[in-house]
Amino acid sequence: MIALLTRRARAQWPLLLSLLAVLALGATLLGTCALLVTRTSERAVEVAASRADPDDVRVTAYTVTIAAADARSVAADTRAVLTSAVAPFTATTATRASSIMRILPSHTDDKRSLLSEAYLSGGDGLRDQARLIGGRWPDRAGETALFDNTARLLGLTVGSRVHLGPELGRDPAPPIDLTVVGVVHPLPDAGWDRDPLGGTGFDPDPKDAVYAEDVNAYGPFLVTLDDLLASGSALDRLEVTARPDLSDPTGADLDRLRTSVSGADRRLGGVLGERVEIERVASPLPQTLFDDRSQQELTAGSVLALALIGILLTAIALALAGRLTTGVRAEESALLTSLGTSRGQAAAAAAVEAAALAVLAAAIAVPASSVLHSLLTHVQPLAGAGLAARPAVTAGQVLAVGCGAVALALLHIGLAVRPVTVSGERHGRRELLARSGADLLLFALAAVGWWQLRAQPAGSDSRADAVRVLAPALLLTAGTALTLRILPPLLRQAERLAGQARGLVLPLAAFQAARRPQAYAAGLLIGLACAAATFGTAFGSTWTVSQHEQADLSVGTDLALTLDAPPVAGQSATVAAATGGVISPVADRNIAVGQWLGGSGASPRLVAMDTRHAPELLRGRDSDSVADGLTPATAVTGPLLPAGSTPTVTGTATRDTSVLVTPRLLLQDEAGLRTACNGTPIVLDGRPHPMPGCVPVAGLRLVAVALPVTGGWEGRPNSGIDVTLTLPGATASPAGWSARAASAESGQLTEPMVAATGNRLRFQANVQFADPTDLSRVLIATTFDDPGPVPLAVSARFAADVSARPGAKLSLTYGLTPINAVVTRIVPAIPSAPGSPAVLADVDTLSRVLVTHGDLDSPVTGWWAGHPRSADGLQIGRITTRTGETARLVGSPLRASLPAVLKVLVAAAVALLLGGVVLHVAYDVQLRALEVARLRGLGMSRRDIRAALLGEHAAVLVPLIVAGAVVGAIATWAVAPLLIRSDTGAAPMPPAAAHWPWGAFGVLAAVLIFGAGFAVAVVVTVQARRADAAHLRVAS
Repeated sequence: MIALLTRRARAQWPLLLSLLAVLALGATLLGTCALLVTRTSERAVEVAASRADPDDVRVTAYTVTIAAADARSVAADTRAVLTSAVAPFTATTATRASSIMRILPSHTDDKRSLLSEAYLSGGDGLRDQARLIGGRWPDRAGETALFDNTARLLGLTVGSRVHLGPELGRDPAPPIDLTVVGVVHPLPDAGWDRDPLGGTGFDPDPKDAVYAEDVNAYGPFLVTLDDLLASGSALDRLEVTARPDLSDPTGADLDRLRTSVSGADRRLGGVLGERVEIERVASPLPQTLFDDRSQQELTAGSVLALALIGILLTAIALALAGRLTTGVRAEESALLTSLGTSRGQAAAAAAVEAAALAVLAAAIAVPASSVLHSLLTHVQPLAGAGLAARPAVTAGQVLAVGCGAVALALLHIGLAVRPVTVSGERHGRRELLARSGADLLLFALAAVGWWQLRAQPAGSDSRADAVRVLAPALLLTAGTALTLRILPPLLRQAERLAGQARGLVLPLAAFQAARRPQAYAAGLLIGLACAAATFGTAFGSTWTVSQHEQADLSVGTDLALTLDAPPVAGQSATVAAATGGVISPVADRNIAVGQWLGGSGASPRLVAMDTRHAPELLRGRDSDSVADGLTPATAVTGPLLPAGSTPTVTGTATRDTSVLVTPRLLLQDEAGLRTACNGTPIVLDGRPHPMPGCVPVAGLRLVAVALPVTGGWEGRPNSGIDVTLTLPGATASPAGWSARAASAESGQLTEPMVAATGNRLRFQANVQFADPTDLSRVLIATTFDDPGPVPLAVSARFAADVSARPGAKLSLTYGLTPINAVVTRIVPAIPSAPGSPAVLADVDTLSRVLVTHGDLDSPVTGWWAGHPRSADGLQIGRITTRTGETARLVGSPLRASLPAVLKVLVAAAVALLLGGVVLHVAYDVQLRALEVARLRGLGMSRRDIRAALLGEHAAVLVPLIVAGAVVGAIATWAVAPLLIRSDTGAAPMPPAAAHWPWGAFGVLAAVLIFGAGFAVAVVVTVQARRADAAHLRVAS
C-alpha cells in the first residue's frame, strides 16, 4: 500500500499539492483566528486596563463622623485595607479630611441669631489641588491657608490671626488660633466638589445647619494633614483614595483585582468597627474591568462568526478538490476494484494519504498562522491599539490547527471512499439533490436564524450565542445555494439565444455551459467566496460607519467639555479662545417627570444648549433638525457693567425688628452664559452695603436680581421693604424691568415693584413672615418676561416611557425647581444622550424659567464647541472629542480584532475563489482533452477552441460572481446591522444601517473578474495545447 501511495504521489503531485494548499490555508485561518480570540483578546484586556482613565481605576473609602482619638488610627487602617485590596498591584494613596464645624466668633451675631461656622481641612497633595496666590503654603502647626473667596468675605489677608471657637456638638474640642500664611485659589478637577462647601469657600445656607436659624459657613481653613490629625479635632469626613499601578497587568491579576475590590467594603467595615458612624468603599474599577471582559467576549463572538465563514469556504474548496481528485482517479479506482481491492483497503489508503496531508498541513499552518497573526498585529488597527506581537505558538492555536486539519482530512477520506459513478449517475444525483429541496431547507433555516437575530434584545448582551455566530455563514450559504438552482435555467435560455448566432464558437460555448453539469461543479465555492468577500468588505464599512455615527451621537458635538465646578464669570471668553470654534453653554442633568424618576431603567435627562447655533454644534444622524422650534423669539439684555465695578445695596424695612436680604445678581456675558454673584446677608438699616468681586471681567450685563427676605419670628408679622441697587458706571438698561414673587402662590411677598432710574434699581414689596419657608419670600426682578412652558424635543424612548405626543404638556422638576414644558416634536435620539429617555431644550429658555422661579444658580454643566481648532490649555474639566470617541470605538484594543479578521476573511475568500477556478478549469479541460483533440481533427482552429472554452467558462463564472456579489450585498443588508453592537453590548444608537463602499466594491469586482479571467485564460491555453499534443493521434 505504501508503495502504491508513493508512486501515486509522484505521478499526481500537482493534485496533492493543491489538496495540501487548501488544507493548509484552512488550518492557517483557524490558527490565526484562534490567536486573535485567545492571545490577542487577552492582551487587549490588559492593554485596555493599562490605558484606563485614572478616575476609572481609583478605589475610594469614605468614612463619616470620627472621634478625635480615633482619627489617626482610622486613617491608617483605611489605607491598609485599600492597599491590600489592590494587591498584587502597587498603589499610591491620597488622604483628605475635614473637621466638624467650629464657631467663628468674629462673624457670629447672637442678636440676629446669626451663627458663623468654619472648619479645618487637610490632605495629601494640596499643592496640586490649588494655586497659591499670595504668601506660602502652611507647613507648621498653627498655620493655615484660605481660599481667596473666603479670605475676601472674612476680610483676612496673609499674616492675619483668626480665632476659631469650640466645635459644634457633643464633647467639643477646645478653640484654636491660626495664622493665615497663604491665600490660594482652588483648581478644577481637584476633588473640591467633595468638600463640605463644594469648594466655593462660603455657603449662606449650609444643608447641615441645625444650631441656629441663620447660619453662614466659611472654609476650608487649610492645614497639613498631620496637623489636622494631631489637632484634637473630630473629623466630619475622611476620604482615602488608592490608585493601583496597572501599567503592566496580566489577565489573571486583573480578575483577582476585580474580586478583591468588590469585597473591600465588607472588609473595611469589619476593620473599623464602631470607630466610625458610616463607612463605604466606592470604586468604578470592578465595573470597568467587567465592561472590558464583556467587550472582549462580544468581539470574540464576531471573530468566530467571520472565521466560520472562512472555514466553511475551506471545507467547500476541499470538497471540490476531493471530487476532482476522485474524478481524476476514476479509472485507477475502477482498475483496483477489478483487481480485488476492497472498500476497506481503499479507505485505509485514503486514510494514510489524508493523515499525511493533515500532518503536513498542520506543520505548515502552525508557523504560518503565527507569522500571519504577527503581521496583522503590526498593521492598523491592531498596531495602533498597542497589540503588536512577535510570532509565537500557543496551545490553543495548535489545538485549533490540529482539529481543523483532522476534520478536513476526514472530509477528504469520505470523498475518497465514495463509490465511483458514471456521468449519467452523477447527473441524476444532482437532479435528486435539487428535487429534494435541500437548498430550500437551508434557506428556511437561514430565515429562522435571521428572525431570531432580529428578535434579540436591544439591551446589553456580550454572549457569543449560536445564532449570532451561525447566522452570517448560514445566510450566505443558503443564498448561494439558491443561485445555483436559478443558474441552469438562465444558461439554457442563453443557449437558445446563442443558437441564433452565426459561426460555431458562441453556440458551442453556450451549449457546453448549459448542458454539462460539470461546467458549474465549482459554483458553490465560487459563489460563496464572492459573497463572503462582498459581505466582508461591506460589513467592515458598515461597522466602521456605525462606530462613527455612534461616536457622533454619543458626544453630540465636535468637542464637549464637562465642567468640574460651576461656571464662573468670564469663562465664555476662556473657552472661546482655547477652542476657536462656535461655542455654547450646555446644561445636562437628570430630571423628574411628575413623580417618575426613570424606574429601574435609565433616569430621564434634560440637555439644553444654545439652539441658535444648532447647525454648527449638533452632530449625529439627522441632528440638523433636532432643535427646530426651540429657540426663543427675543434675546435677553440688560445694563452693561464696567469691569471691576462694585454694586452697592441700600435698603430699609418698616418692621420693628431686623429684616435681612441676601442679594443675588445674575450677570450675562456675550456668549449667553449667566452666572450669579451672591452677597452676604445684610440688614436693611439704610446703610450702603457693597458687593465686591461681582464684575471681574468686561462685557457683563445685569439681567436679573433676586432678594430673599428673612426676618425671624420676632416682631410684627409683616413688613414693607424698599431696596436700592446702585450700579456705578453702568449704562442705562436697554430693556424694561419686571418684578414678581418667586413663589406667588404662597402669598408671603405681595405688590412687588421695580423701577430703573439711570444706574439705580429700586425694589419695593410687602412681606409676610407667616410661612417658615425662605423661598416664599423671594423678590425676583428681570429684564425678560416669564417665558411660559419650555419647548422640548423629546427622544422616542422618552415619549414611549411617558406616553408623550407633540403638544403634550409635562411637569418637570429640575433640581428642586418645578418647570412646565410642552413637547414640540419627537426625535429618534437626543445628541449626547443616545438611547436615554432624554429631552432637548434651549439653555436660554431654561435659564429664564429657573430664574423666574427664584433659582439663579447656573444650570450650565459644560460647554460644546463646533469646528474647534484645539483645546490645549483648557484645564477646567474633562474634554471629550468626536474624533477621540471615534478612535476609541474603532481602534480600541478590545475592538481592533474585528477589522483585522475581516481583512483575513476577504483575502482568504479571494484566494479560495481564484484557486477554485484554477482547479475546476484545469480538471475540466483535462477531462475534455479527447474532445478538444476531436475538434481539432474536425478542422476547428486552436484559436476557436480556446475562444469556445473561454466563452463556456465565462458564461458560468461571470453570473456566479455577480450572483455572489448580490448574495453578499443582501446578507449585508439583512444581517450586518443586526450583528453590530455598541461597546456595552447593547443595540447601537443610532441603529446601524448597511453602508456600501462603492470604491472598494469596484476594486474587489475588478480583482475577482479579471483575476478569474486571467486564470481561466492561462489554464485553458496551457491545457488545450497539452491536450492537442497528447490526444490528436488518438482522435484521428
